Amino acid sequence: MKKILLPLLALILVLSACSNQSDNKSSKNEGETKTYVQDSGDKVKIPKNPKRIVVLGATYAGGLEQLDANIVGVADIVDDSKVLKDKFKDVEKVDAENVESVAKLKPDLIITYNTDKNLKKLNKVAPTIAFDYMKHDYKEQHQALGKIVGKEDKANAWIDKWNKKTENDGKAIKDAIGEDTTVSIIKDFDKKVYALGKTYGHGSEVLYDAFGLTMPKTVEQATKKNDLADISEEELPDMAGDYVVTPVAKGSKLSFENKDIWKNTEAVKNGHTIKVDEGIYWLNDPYSLEYERKDLKEQLLKQ
Repeated sequence: MKKILLPLLALILVLSACSNQSDNKSSKNEGETKTYVQDSGDKVKIPKNPKRIVVLGATYAGGLEQLDANIVGVADIVDDSKVLKDKFKDVEKVDAENVESVAKLKPDLIITYNTDKNLKKLNKVAPTIAFDYMKHDYKEQHQALGKIVGKEDKANAWIDKWNKKTENDGKAIKDAIGEDTTVSIIKDFDKKVYALGKTYGHGSEVLYDAFGLTMPKTVEQATKKNDLADISEEELPDMAGDYVVTPVAKGSKLSFENKDIWKNTEAVKNGHTIKVDEGIYWLNDPYSLEYERKDLKEQLLKQ
């Protein structure tokens, strides 16, 4: 009997030791950090495997969700998008300007914009990454998020799939509306009218990068410096392409919608205007972009 018990006891001890080593290793990994270089050039120590991320920069919420990051809180503005509202229905919503509401969630990582006025306070709550929105295009943005949460492969896989899919979309659209047909994005905000550049969201990434469509030369020149241009209503005919996309907030109308100068543009007279939901279109995460891709393709092909 002893001959049987002794080997069994030895086996139990070995398994127990292995289990403890595995637990210790797992515990150790949870506490590990890595250095992340901010857009500002500053370095910040962040968790190697963040477990409680609060996303105050709504631009980055969908991307992190697509990468299966551990998000415990997100800026309540995501609910303005019917696409993201569903994705974050079970995640705590916080006021992006209320540091106390963030602290209550005990984050181990906070992600926000470099324009956040509470950066110093947030850094006292948890390591904080402050993105400069204008420093990355949407693909670089997704790669950066992948690097933060250790999911670079998944981020790159999404980009590869997106490139192939949208290349085919672009060919189909150009075959239908013409290779040299121009498309512009014009929106109004706070009593001003703007022509948008190639990376200012609102469908620009889909139209110009993914589909490879052409921007009017007038818009390209006007938006060259700041990626958008404050224009007068009198400039609308010059800025309007063969097709015009107009982002509009839910329940709102374009300030120039009923004015003759707008009605007399070729795009309007030809029925080539596309009104889109600004609540979705201002975002450029994988989920929002997929919605925009399908929506814009459908509307361009049926014009």
